[in-house]
Amino acid sequence: MSYNKVEAVREKSDAEKLILSNDYVAARTKLKKAQQLFPALDHIAPMLTVCEILSASTNIIPGYETDYYWVLQLMPSSNLTDITSQYQKLVSLLQPIKYKFPATELALKLLHEAYSVLSDKKKRVTFDIKRGISWVNYESFELNPNAISDNNGDKVHVNNILQESGSSSSDVVSEGHKGQDMDINSVSGTLKGVLKRVEQDYYGFDSFRTHECFELRDIWAVHCCLREPFIGGRYGQICKKSGGEIEVTWLKPIPVTEGERRWFDAGLPVACGSFCLDTETNGIIASKGVFSYKCSWDSGVTEELFEIYPKKGEVWALYQDFDLEEWSYNPDVIQDCSFKPFEIVSDYSIYTGVECCPLVKVNGFKSIFERTEGENVILHVGPRDLYMLAHNIPAYRFTGGEIDGVRNGMFELDQLALRNSSQEPEDSTVAKEKEPEFVDPTPGPDSTVLGPNWSVNDFTTGQVWSVYTGKDLMPRQYVVINSMISPTRLSATVLEPEPVPDMDPSWKNRNFPIVCGMFRAKETVLNFDLSQLSHSVNCYKSMSASVYKIFPLKGEVWAVFKNCKSGFNRLNYDNYKCWVVEILSDFSEGEKMMVARLVEVKGCLTFYERLQGEDGFEMVRGFSRREMLCFSHRIPAFRVPGIGGHGIPESSWHLEPVALPPPNT
Repeated sequence: MSYNKVEAVREKSDAEKLILSNDYVAARTKLKKAQQLFPALDHIAPMLTVCEILSASTNIIPGYETDYYWVLQLMPSSNLTDITSQYQKLVSLLQPIKYKFPATELALKLLHEAYSVLSDKKKRVTFDIKRGISWVNYESFELNPNAISDNNGDKVHVNNILQESGSSSSDVVSEGHKGQDMDINSVSGTLKGVLKRVEQDYYGFDSFRTHECFELRDIWAVHCCLREPFIGGRYGQICKKSGGEIEVTWLKPIPVTEGERRWFDAGLPVACGSFCLDTETNGIIASKGVFSYKCSWDSGVTEELFEIYPKKGEVWALYQDFDLEEWSYNPDVIQDCSFKPFEIVSDYSIYTGVECCPLVKVNGFKSIFERTEGENVILHVGPRDLYMLAHNIPAYRFTGGEIDGVRNGMFELDQLALRNSSQEPEDSTVAKEKEPEFVDPTPGPDSTVLGPNWSVNDFTTGQVWSVYTGKDLMPRQYVVINSMISPTRLSATVLEPEPVPDMDPSWKNRNFPIVCGMFRAKETVLNFDLSQLSHSVNCYKSMSASVYKIFPLKGEVWAVFKNCKSGFNRLNYDNYKCWVVEILSDFSEGEKMMVARLVEVKGCLTFYERLQGEDGFEMVRGFSRREMLCFSHRIPAFRVPGIGGHGIPESSWHLEPVALPPPNT
């Protein structure tokens, strides 16, 4: 640890030299490395912010020296309240290092200049006009949509996409790269001929999702669960390819309004806006059936900023009955929502938003859509309602003649991106299997003296127990007791987790712990010392099969992975940290299970009490069914009557020391 600190200080010193030479991006890279080496390095967060502000100041607007929205890290649609709040937040962050870190005074000056312009109505209007003109005048790549070869196996170049001649290729909306604008109306005769030979009535979008299509640094839309309605609502940058797996660095949205912040904090998907690379959260994904499409994006001030907005001619899914405020406060509503496909009919504007036209399915086809006919069908989505756009839908625009009954301007939409939450995959055996009937749990033996003090009398055939396993020896393995084979050893059958809806299959494939859900007794029988058993599990047992339902119960204490929701991977698990929580309500379908955060009583290593915020309220939150993978293990715990006389809160819990997760330091 001391070595890491020394290295971190050295990186910080290098960053200071780079700042003095005006190389702000390289300085930020040095500081990020210092942060990784020693996260507790003094003032690392404000130093990084200084680099970000100075980097943003290099984005020049004609008539001004700086793009003030970038300096304040705001969207142009921000209101005065957002601007003032962000300005005060950044000034408060930088003030303590004003005379300690080079160029901090310059960063504070830039913040003041930005606020003085954006907080003044007249100045802001003038600035916005000049800013808008400067963006419009930016040059784009030259496209050559007519370049195409013959059928001799040479490369075919259509709208900057290279494909093999003679393959089932086409002009696909959403396929692209940095700075690319797709000409979706241009399709060569060769490609038409290919489509005519296709016997099915849909275009093969999977040909653009083969393993060979993934290149390092590409941005891809990813859906993590086929049953969720927000397919494609998460983005990742390809950072490594290995076999059939792809490793990505997740993109993190940059919310602007308070409602958007609540939306993001609730873990809801964000498909539009500004994004940055979240270098601390990588994910390993099987390349087949998980990726949706390669994204078109515009670069931000630095290499780690990405702008993703709808473009004219694309097809997007829009949430029906969208309500940002309600959904951000009650995120479970999104599970029952639906969406409809819309064609984007205008490019996105930071001032007016975007316009779109609803699409309806063409009779006789599974996945071909056309514009809705009639007056007043155009829907306007303002800049502050962009979260209404659920995800981009890969689409092929027909020019007429490819398939009988299909006219120019109709779309073939990717079915993978049209599946709603109510639509289960056809091969889903879990959804079709009727859930067995369960009997209520029977409490096992309890002990008010923690530790490995079990005796033969505590065990009965058929009981379910938790066993200490893994390199960290936490109680995450469930077994069913068969018989005692000696006074200190017993025989038990191992329970294996069953696949359930909403569970990421890669979690089990990578041997990550699963402690909640359905479990089945398999053929594996092992012998255990009594000291290896942690606690009896109160669970529901099937009346007709060896299936057990195990979820946290009210009054229990559990450990919860801190970083489970933001791209859990092997590195996260090997270095995991946990919160300790008290279960306040039993798990039930359709409702969140409420928990209260527990923290160590000061000076008492094994006593924990409920955490209270600055306002005096306890820190309470809910977990839905799809968040059950966040639970690490149950911690045996009990309350000690009369403990208040020893200066320890009477309501505190005494926890089993052996089952306590690693400290959060």
